[in-house]
Amino acid sequence: MTVTSNGERVKHVSAQRTPSLHRAVSLRSRAVLLGARFGVKPFVSAWMAAPGLPWPTGWVDEAARWLPRPRHTQIGEIVLPHCRAEWARAERSGTARAILYFHGGAFLTCGLNTHRALVSCLSRSADAPVLSVGYRMLPRYPISSAVADALDGYRWLCETGYGDGDIVVAGDSAGGYLAFMTALSIPAVGLPKPAGVVAISPLTDIRPDRAGRGKAARCSVFPPQAAAVFARYVARAQSRITVDGEPGPLASPVAEDVRDLPPVMIHAGADELLRGDAELMTDRLRASGVPCDLHLWQGQVHAFAVAAHATPESRRAIGMIGQFVQDVTAHHHSPRNRRPSTTTALAVAS
Repeated sequence: MTVTSNGERVKHVSAQRTPSLHRAVSLRSRAVLLGARFGVKPFVSAWMAAPGLPWPTGWVDEAARWLPRPRHTQIGEIVLPHCRAEWARAERSGTARAILYFHGGAFLTCGLNTHRALVSCLSRSADAPVLSVGYRMLPRYPISSAVADALDGYRWLCETGYGDGDIVVAGDSAGGYLAFMTALSIPAVGLPKPAGVVAISPLTDIRPDRAGRGKAARCSVFPPQAAAVFARYVARAQSRITVDGEPGPLASPVAEDVRDLPPVMIHAGADELLRGDAELMTDRLRASGVPCDLHLWQGQVHAFAVAAHATPESRRAIGMIGQFVQDVTAHHHSPRNRRPSTTTALAVAS
């Protein structure tokens, strides 16, 4: 933790470091926990044994295509320069603000289909439409391509009519990494500053020499060394992919200058592997003077909010995120429907 020699500053930072701990665990969450431990963790362990094999990671999102579409939500396809996206707006939600969302999946799997229910719930909770980006992924593309796609999504929202303080960038797991990197990259491309950042179980450190974290023995999804194995995999994959003749650039949000970031909200499982990443990013933000609310949830799987309305805890977290989105955009006092509707936004995209 970075602190000054001033005693009051040290005390202030230490007091802020205490997260909000949510202890209650529902029966549904216990069932999800067991399902992840015996249904997901073995596959992750197999991948860790041979990460270089051509694993059929795309099947996860393809299988999710058959899930029921969210009810009472308008969903339209958007074509960004290098990827697809979806513009989702829950029934009766306003358009004065917007969320830019990035799905998780270790930059290897998941997509628009796996996260459609969560996106719909976020739209309803935040009283805002959501642009969900199906960014390019490993191993065909470097992570820098995913960041570029994320910025294209943000640029699309700005061209559609959203301005300074109207947009919150959000994501889970690898999507949490993209949320931070998008907010950090926006000043360099001259786009309006976002109103806030939301990260669910975020990956914030992908340096291959990461140490001292990623050892949550009770994590129901990942074995203890999964984060380190993944970081090394990313480094190797990036070295094989060239951008303008050079290896794809690789950056970690925790290693960047975060002083100009907007307010942040982070949610993570209390026993999950990436709790350390969430806490480290919280430390960096608070030491840099950036407001950050950290919520740790006992008995919850990694990226538990993706379950959307399936568990009481995911519903509560989504409700808190929705309130955060409304709070950080409220000072603009935008009329409820002064921004484009789904139909208008789709017209702009075409």
